Amino acid sequence: MRTCGILALAAAWSLAVGCGDGHDDHKAGGHGEKGHGAAGGAVAVPDHYKDAVAKCEELSNRIGNLITAGKLSEVHPPAADIKKIAEKLPELAQKDLKPEMLKEVNVKAKELAGTFTEIDEPADAGKKDETMKVHEKIKALIADLKKHAGHDEHKEHK
Repeated sequence: MRTCGILALAAAWSLAVGCGDGHDDHKAGGHGEKGHGAAGGAVAVPDHYKDAVAKCEELSNRIGNLITAGKLSEVHPPAADIKKIAEKLPELAQKDLKPEMLKEVNVKAKELAGTFTEIDEPADAGKKDETMKVHEKIKALIADLKKHAGHDEHKEHK
């Protein structure tokens, strides 16, 4: 019975995240002047939790390289892609992970999705130190989520 409650909570959270805080603010002019528009968020979300976390890690590495190169204005697209994947992680975790892992994954994934705005603002303002600080947070959250990737059991194949 407890598992059903957790799954229901995860599903409700997933719907709430999917319906709100989308990229509409950027399309409606939130970044229109900077040219971000529909950039980013176009990544194909992998079908399995482990692969999705690996993709987030790859995108995070890209952000790190951009920061190192001083290309802060180019951080937006990979950050948007991480957000898109992070929003799907709870759903993927339901399919691939053990129920006792879902709560932590849900919390960390929501936090990771929230870092999009956190990194976007200082990057747009050209604040390298602040951008690096948020990127460290992103890397830590991905590392936490990656801990569960080794427990991927592909329930749908049972």
